[in-house]
Amino acid sequence: MFTPVYIVRLSSEITLKSERTRPRFERTLLRNIDYALRRHGVRGYRVRVVPGRIFIYGATGIERILTRVFGVHSVSPAVECSFNSLEDLASKAEEYFRDYVKGRTFAVRPHRFGKHDFTSIDIARVVGSKLKPYSRGVDLENPEVEVYVEVRGGKAYFFKEIIKGPMGLPIGTNGYVLALVSGGFDSPVAVWYTWKRGVRVDIVHFDLAGLEQVYYALRVIKKLIDEWCYGYEPKIIIVDFKRIVKLILERVREDLKQIVLKRLMYRAASILADKLGAEAIVTGESLGQVSSQTLRSLWVSEKPSKYVILRPLLGFDKEEIISKSRELGLYELSSSVKEFCALVRGATATWPKPEDVDEEEAKIPLDEVLEAVSNAKVYKASEIDLEKMLPWGSLEIDFIPENTILIDARSRRDYEKWHPKGAIHIDDVDFDKLDRNKVIIVYCDRGVISLVLAKQLRSKGFKAFSLRGGVERLKSCPLVSTHTLQ
Repeated sequence: MFTPVYIVRLSSEITLKSERTRPRFERTLLRNIDYALRRHGVRGYRVRVVPGRIFIYGATGIERILTRVFGVHSVSPAVECSFNSLEDLASKAEEYFRDYVKGRTFAVRPHRFGKHDFTSIDIARVVGSKLKPYSRGVDLENPEVEVYVEVRGGKAYFFKEIIKGPMGLPIGTNGYVLALVSGGFDSPVAVWYTWKRGVRVDIVHFDLAGLEQVYYALRVIKKLIDEWCYGYEPKIIIVDFKRIVKLILERVREDLKQIVLKRLMYRAASILADKLGAEAIVTGESLGQVSSQTLRSLWVSEKPSKYVILRPLLGFDKEEIISKSRELGLYELSSSVKEFCALVRGATATWPKPEDVDEEEAKIPLDEVLEAVSNAKVYKASEIDLEKMLPWGSLEIDFIPENTILIDARSRRDYEKWHPKGAIHIDDVDFDKLDRNKVIIVYCDRGVISLVLAKQLRSKGFKAFSLRGGVERLKSCPLVSTHTLQ
């Protein structure tokens, strides 16, 4: 009698479009939903579309997927049934909801579409009278549970919750941009808000400090894409800027180093945008958040760009950005990303003169930027394998990868005095039972004994590294300091 169905409500920004425009947005949303479900292995479902609603049949446990597709206002797991009168509808509602309201206060929330010989108020009154004997009574203001009844023609839909979606516009309806993403709190959130406006985004990451920086940034970028990007597969473009950073540190005036770095990033991004056909550049900058993000600094920094710079977080404060990062599930990963782009330890100019910045930027040959862009590495998101990125040609590593087995090769006394969460003392390790599919990091006081042990483990087929620098290095590793070791 009851057919399981998911009710997907469209964002008001779609439903308010003109009759000529709306079908394109609806088609894109349907395509993105199909992309999301298929990427998660969901097959064999059926879709029915009515104004403002998408009904999905033949799938279970998909609410978390659907509520991460931009353009979705909300989702409800529901059941569908036919009825031939208000009394019949109420009897079926009683059968479905009676255990749900048992011993609790409730409210009926009706919604009716089409022509019927009863009103929404009638639905609430009759269904409520059927359910009241099972409950502790009706409470319209603050009920313990809510009973949702939606009526469309001769069909009724019963559901118990409305799960909020991201709303906005479907990705793919509003152009294509490049986003400069460091992996910290700000830029991933800026990408999320850009997706929310229906824009396709490819990611540009500038490698300023080597593998450690890129590894931690890609952890954030992959999670952001895997959990929130449906409708296309973004490209991740990694631009090696390490030599340019070196030249800036050597040649550029101290208080303008940061601004010159940003200008060169914008130049590089503009060249990439020319090649890829992007229409704008996105950053995570927030007005006045740091000294290099004053209004004057932003204006001077972006002058080399031939593309408009979009800053979705311009009016956000740091607390709001971090709160959104938590909501998106990125906070822990972003907190492990160091501020590698902070070149200046002293004061940065907050009111830079364009002519001064021009003079300082001229100290860095443009050919360096052109070469960095021409050698940029371009990946599809699905091609990024963090484990394969590790320096397998060496026995030493400078950082702690995720999901690592950490082995302490110091004395028992030193181990008990301090060790990071999850670390195992070498005397307690059963190497016959050690997981050979996991990366193993061995550490000691200075990285000497651990290097010998890592070599022995490699010879036995383990994925082992020695942590360069020993305990002092270990204490500065983000995955240790944030207590996220497994």
